[in-house]
This record gives sequence, structure tokens and C-alpha cells, in this order.
Amino acid sequence: MINTLIESLQQLGLTSYEAKLIIALTEYGSGTASDIHVFSGIPRSAVYGVITKLENRGIIEVQKTKPMRYKIIPPDKIIDRIEQDYEKALQYSREKLKQIYHSKVQAEDEDTVWNISGIENVNDKIVRMLKAASKEIIFASSYPSLNRIIEIYPIMKSIKQTVQEKIDMGIKVKITGQDEAYVRNIAKEFPGAQIRVYKKENSPHSLKGGMLAIDNKEILVLSIKNEISRLNLTATWYNGKEQVRIFKHFMEAEWKNSRLVNITK
Repeated sequence: MINTLIESLQQLGLTSYEAKLIIALTEYGSGTASDIHVFSGIPRSAVYGVITKLENRGIIEVQKTKPMRYKIIPPDKIIDRIEQDYEKALQYSREKLKQIYHSKVQAEDEDTVWNISGIENVNDKIVRMLKAASKEIIFASSYPSLNRIIEIYPIMKSIKQTVQEKIDMGIKVKITGQDEAYVRNIAKEFPGAQIRVYKKENSPHSLKGGMLAIDNKEILVLSIKNEISRLNLTATWYNGKEQVRIFKHFMEAEWKNSRLVNITK
């Protein structure tokens, strides 16, 4: 039981010696440094250092006697103090890590390219991109193969949910597709989005994949392989200004050469 309690206290941020001292004084009430050494098994050379740390945290009270005696505060107060210190440490760590993270992101060179593979990884990247959108989302070449992969892997429904959330927030969403029946379904699913059908005569071969553009900041190029058996989704992410500008040029060209879908058919 004692070993389990020591491990539990360590999980709250205490060292092994601190946990042993707290347990010993809780059991015996008070004691000198020599007593603590005997009660807890902490090496004599380490006792005063542990006492000082716990005194500074308000867990141990010092009785100015000769020799000095040390008394532990009640268990509820011990846990309250540990909890307060733990919360402060969590908050401090969160803030500092966020500062480091954001400074790194801001300092990150442009023209970054990342290759992403796997359904879950690509799905997570798409959702993060969608959530970051503040002005415009464009899906180009959203063909049936992509719709089929969403049907097979329910996790990718989170993409549709996030798109609808952005539409409800007033973010402009533009989607093009080649198969008119599929695009009509998309239009019904996303009221408020701008949906168009790309003219088939301009693209005689159905593409297995597409592109996603977020504002003028990032592009994701998706491709779907092994469509006959098990589907595999891979993607390449770009954030360089020139790269985004080039891809956006072709996406906008497809948009201009497409027509509004008729959802009444």
C-alpha cells in the first residue's frame, strides 16, 4: 500500500523523497530531521533539502525548538496545496509551450511541403485546414471516388460536418465536381455553398482526387489509389505563396469553366 501511495503522490508531481517524508510525518505527526531519516528511510544527507522544499510549499510547519521539529499539515490541506501547485504548473506550461509553438509557426519558412498518407492522417489535416479558414474554402475536382472514400471510412464524415459549420459561420465555400449526379447530392447536403459542375468535355478522364484551398494560405492536393479494392488516400500540403497562387489559378480556371448545378433534376 505504501509503495502504491508513493507512486500516486509522484504522479501528482512530488519526488519519491518528498512522498516518503509526507507519509512518514502523516503517520508519526511530527519529528526532528533525525526522526524523519529513521521514519522514512530518506538518506540523512537528503533530509534537509526535502524539508526545505516542502516547507516552501507550505506543506510542512517548523517548530523552533532545539533540535527543530517538523509537523505536517492535515491531508486535505496537503492535497489542496499540491493541486494548486499542479494547476499553476499546468497553466504555465500550456502558456509557454503555446508561445514557443506560435513563434515557431510564425518563423517557419514558406514553401513548406508535407507529404501525408493514410486515411486518418489526411482526414485530420483536412479538418484542421477547414477549421483555420476565415474567408474562403475551395474544393476542386471533388469526384465520386472521394465521396466513396467518405462512405467507406465514417471518420471522414467529420470533414462534411466541419464544412457545414463553416458555411453556417458565413465562410464562402466553393465546390466543383465532374459527376453531375454526385454534385447534385453535394449541393443538397450543403445548402449555402456554391456548387458547380465542371464540363465533362473539358476533362474526359475522371480524376481520382482533387484539391483543397484555404483562403490564400494553404493548399492540399489529394490522390486516391487502389480504388478497385481497398482505397488509399495520400495528400501533399503546400503553404508557399507562389505554390498557393499557382494552384489557385487552376482551381479558379476550373470554376470559371464550370456551370451551376441543377438540384431539381
